[in-house]
Amino acid sequence: MHPIFPIDSEGNFKFKPIGFIKLPGNAPAKESYAETESEIILNDEFAGCLEGIDEFSHIIVVYWLNHIKNYREKCRPQDREDVPLLGQLATR
Repeated sequence: MHPIFPIDSEGNFKFKPIGFIKLPGNAPAKESYAETESEIILNDEFAGCLEGIDEFSHIIVVYWLNHIKNYREKCRPQDREDVPLLGQLATR
């Protein structure tokens, strides 16, 4: 079985976190993150997987929205009243 993305006998993926995203202590709450620099912390066991990454200008980060406390199909980004309701996935 694959160590990062195990697939069961029915073809369903079982995700295993390999790291996390760390925001700076002064990150704005409910404001734009456009100017905020965050850090991707990879678990030590996957450090070798990064070999050669510095040769590329971009990476694709796939993440799980595990901090959503209350699921809503639609919401306003950063709970701003001046923004129309959007589908939850359109706000990410």
